[in-house]
Amino acid sequence: MNNQSRAMRKLSNALNANDMKSAKKIIITELKNILSKYEYNFYLGLVSDDNNDKLNYYTKAIKANPEFADAYINRGLVKNELQDYEGSIEDYNKAIELDPKCSLAYNNRGYTKHKKGDFEGALSDYNKAILLNPKLNIALDNKAKLLSEVCLKDDSEFSTKYYLSLGIQEINKGNFLEGIKNVDESLKYNDKSDIAYFYKAIAYHNLNNVDLSYENYTKAIDINKKMIDAYYNRGQLVLKDNPKQALDDFVTAVALDPKFIDAYYAIAAIQKNLGQYENAIKNLDKILELEPMAVNAKALKKLIITKYMNK
Repeated sequence: MNNQSRAMRKLSNALNANDMKSAKKIIITELKNILSKYEYNFYLGLVSDDNNDKLNYYTKAIKANPEFADAYINRGLVKNELQDYEGSIEDYNKAIELDPKCSLAYNNRGYTKHKKGDFEGALSDYNKAILLNPKLNIALDNKAKLLSEVCLKDDSEFSTKYYLSLGIQEINKGNFLEGIKNVDESLKYNDKSDIAYFYKAIAYHNLNNVDLSYENYTKAIDINKKMIDAYYNRGQLVLKDNPKQALDDFVTAVALDPKFIDAYYAIAAIQKNLGQYENAIKNLDKILELEPMAVNAKALKKLIITKYMNK
């Protein structure tokens, strides 16, 4: 372990223990000549106990690196404490400009808007934060506190988006049953969501429940006839037991997206198995037009020509 890694680990331990005195000593004595100027000032701001000192250090960090989103977020917090609400919001605006998916920046901006009396703006920001990170407890708590204090009507689409976002997040992590549960909750608010049915289908697909997966891919397609991935995934689902139906789905996918290489390859593989060698070669050639170095397409084309067509 090099000196920087060792010192950073010591700093992390001190910060986790909330031992700011030790943390500051490590920064000044062990990291001053190792960290960049903006990092050095950022960490000094982090461990300082005076808001004016914090403000000064974060400003130095931003001057050294104007693209450092974390420094804007932390300076926004300090300005909020100093009741400079407009300045605080400006810093969060900049952090969001630099990182539009930063849920913490939205939450913090919502908190500042809440304090300055912009309740509608606060609710909007809390909702954005939650949709970006459905398990961001601080935003969930802040929103609950706001709604308990002020008579506001929530965004009518929020519940749909929230449960769908949560469901997609769980499905992407492999928690398929939990994901399905949340997607089903979103469908209570909007049963015409092609994305909701698509992700339910993916979850059931991974759980090897062919019937329910097929049913949900089909619902997604019924709602959105141009949902390319739903056709492709449904084709993959039925490929083994019903290759002709799978072929129809793959053909629809490439009709909607003429550059869909994986679908062309799936079509060619089915055509090869059905003895439609010339058609298979045509689809492999389409792949090679799009991607001349496509190894799998080259290999399958060579196999078809040498084993099945040169007889």
